[in-house]
Amino acid sequence: MNHYPHHIGDFNTATRHLSRLERAIYRDMRDMYCDTEQALDGSSFDLLARRLLCRSPEEIDALQFVLSEFFTLQPDGRYQNAECEQIVAQFRQQQEGREEVKSNEHLRQKRSRARRSAIFSALRALGVVPAAKAKAAELMALCRQHGIVVTDTSVTLNGTDWLGGDTGNVTPRHGDVTGGVTPRHGDDTGNQNQNQNQYIPPNPPAGGANGGLAIATALAGSFPEHRRTRLVDVADAVADAIARGDVTAEELLAAAEQQRGLLAAKDGKACPSLLRWVREQRWRDVVMLASAAGEGQQPDNWADTRSGVEGMAASLGMPGYDDWCDARAGQGLRRAFADYEGAVHALLAERQGVSA
Repeated sequence: MNHYPHHIGDFNTATRHLSRLERAIYRDMRDMYCDTEQALDGSSFDLLARRLLCRSPEEIDALQFVLSEFFTLQPDGRYQNAECEQIVAQFRQQQEGREEVKSNEHLRQKRSRARRSAIFSALRALGVVPAAKAKAAELMALCRQHGIVVTDTSVTLNGTDWLGGDTGNVTPRHGDVTGGVTPRHGDDTGNQNQNQNQYIPPNPPAGGANGGLAIATALAGSFPEHRRTRLVDVADAVADAIARGDVTAEELLAAAEQQRGLLAAKDGKACPSLLRWVREQRWRDVVMLASAAGEGQQPDNWADTRSGVEGMAASLGMPGYDDWCDARAGQGLRRAFADYEGAVHALLAERQGVSA
């Protein structure tokens, strides 16, 4: 340890009855305790006194008083202090946590590099060469475009898992990477079809662990980049929701697509994280309204969320919030979502009155 917490108020309260000399010696003893991360070795009192620079009779007496006041002599001859023991224990626990974080981060980076390499290899097998510094979102968009299914544990193209190292008869080329996305027709693509327009997109992913991650990856495409976090947790939440029968994969993907404009509004400042969107079942706004519209009903809780309000507005033929505000801007009216929600309520009440 090269530092430790020193609470001034607690120290002053605990040492108020000590002389200045005794307070200084006690502080030196605490420093030695935390520096060595162990109890003070009192097997030789003279040696301990020398290490603490206590030489005069007055200093020796002060050292003995501090030992009796704040330390407990153990059978092995060491002087133990409860507060210092707690400080050392907390420090060691934090060190273990830091080492674990470093180890986990190293493993995560290793897996990320392997997955990125597999994505590049799969895309090259199709004659597509991304830029060497292409961002993850760009690579995922290319994978969706060309039917490559990416999860945490696999990068699959036409039944071949490139992350697992099974590249079939295709030998990916790692050199000559150019900027942009350039189709390349070479002799290393085996019998792959060179017509990029004939690639068939993947079917909507099913449930389960890997399926949940595939759905989470697909959902991320409808969210701003800074909201596409904790995809593994999102995958678990998606799999649970599907297993409970709350929603289907198709409904989730359709809901995210319909809310894409709202989620991206103002650079995604008001957009929830993807995990929060799933856990709070915000996909229900679209699913619920679509189901209710088919039955000629209005769900009771449509006004609980902003997307629910906009979904109801859309079902009534009203423009979206931003378009509605832009139309009012020329009239000098304020831009407030509460006004928009009020207009939706008013129009709904009017329609219900007409139908009645």
